[in-house]
Amino acid sequence: MSQHLSGYATIRKFYDLRDEEVLSSKRDKPTTRPMARKRAAAAALIVVISSAASSIQGGLYDADIETVIQVDVILPLFGEALVFLNQPKRTLSLRHLYDLLAAIEDFETSGALIRNQCEEALQTALGAAHGDTSVPEPRSLLQKSTSGLSGSTFSLIGSQDFSTDAQSTQASAVLVKGGKVSDVQRGWDWRAGCPRGTQGRELLRILRLGVAREVARCFAEGEMQ
Repeated sequence: MSQHLSGYATIRKFYDLRDEEVLSSKRDKPTTRPMARKRAAAAALIVVISSAASSIQGGLYDADIETVIQVDVILPLFGEALVFLNQPKRTLSLRHLYDLLAAIEDFETSGALIRNQCEEALQTALGAAHGDTSVPEPRSLLQKSTSGLSGSTFSLIGSQDFSTDAQSTQASAVLVKGGKVSDVQRGWDWRAGCPRGTQGRELLRILRLGVAREVARCFAEGEMQ
């Protein structure tokens, strides 16, 4: 349970950092600069992505590996990484980029069952963002998919079971029913740039290109490790 809570805390930290400025009142302004918050959010996201991919290292699913984030939601998490690429100032270190690329490789070499379930989660996230009322209830979708892998029906993304702040949890909108892009104020929302029906392979193609460019920037700026 402590491991699950640590994963929840990390993903919660990411969304709190993302939305800190827009949710702060005029009297309670953020104490950290926007770039510092963005870099901290990026670091938290890479930790979550690496955890989600840890059960599919080398493309082989291992049910004995305990992860704090279910692999089913890795495509929406990859989508969250898009906003940190090709920015005027780098937010991801070379180590972060290598970890992100490793997770992409693990996912793309995984079996059809894993990829299909992740694709289903991606379409749910995009459908909710663009007003598709036909998308399934996110929690029931994840319960169905994770039970097919390991018998577990617990998932942190979109879960309200451990939430003490409904606004922050609902604002994540990775897999929240009714989480339309225009419904809630957020620091940013990657789904605004991805139309409904965008496939995982298209998202990963864009992500790979962005990672390649960022790695080149790291080398050009003298960051070699």
